[in-house]
Amino acid sequence: IGTGTIIGVGSILTGFDGAVTNVFKSFGPNAIIASREPAFRTSDLTPEERARKQLNYENAISIRDECDACARVSAMLWPNHGPIVTKYKGNAVYQTRLQGVEESYAQTGQIDMNQGRFFTEFEDRHRAQVAVIGADLQKGLFGEENAIGKLINVDGRQFEVIGTMHRPSASFFDSSDNRVFLPFFSMKKACLLYTSDAADDL
Repeated sequence: IGTGTIIGVGSILTGFDGAVTNVFKSFGPNAIIASREPAFRTSDLTPEERARKQLNYENAISIRDECDACARVSAMLWPNHGPIVTKYKGNAVYQTRLQGVEESYAQTGQIDMNQGRFFTEFEDRHRAQVAVIGADLQKGLFGEENAIGKLINVDGRQFEVIGTMHRPSASFFDSSDNRVFLPFFSMKKACLLYTSDAADDL
């Protein structure tokens, strides 16, 4: 029993380490994520971390304008409440992973389109009510039905599905692909979303 337990725990840790490694590898060797605080933590924020200024969209603009080595920059916006529920007719998917991004995010290696397309900068700037959804969310809401052109309800707001994605090649143990991507400014306008003191990541 003891030997089996050690082997089992070792396998779990090895598998988790591999999953985390694959997630970061999927961004590629030239990708950087700037965030106000660490993505992974085991304790509360330190006084220094709490004192940091919030990131905002102007920070993304500055990096885009001033960083010659940066090929693409995308601001990212998450909701500050949950759970987020996405509905279509009588179907619902809970724990939706909602995120607002810019068109350039589609070239980061995280987006593998299945059907339809990703949204454009024009749609982002004009706050179009469009969405791109993940594989499991598509299946949960639509089954075998074509999702393109359908209206879904995301946390009380309607968005038209213009694209669906394949499941990411690397993910954590909770591998359900319940992603919903909205144009950055559409998400900011909807304010399902953020309170005034919330911040963007880059």
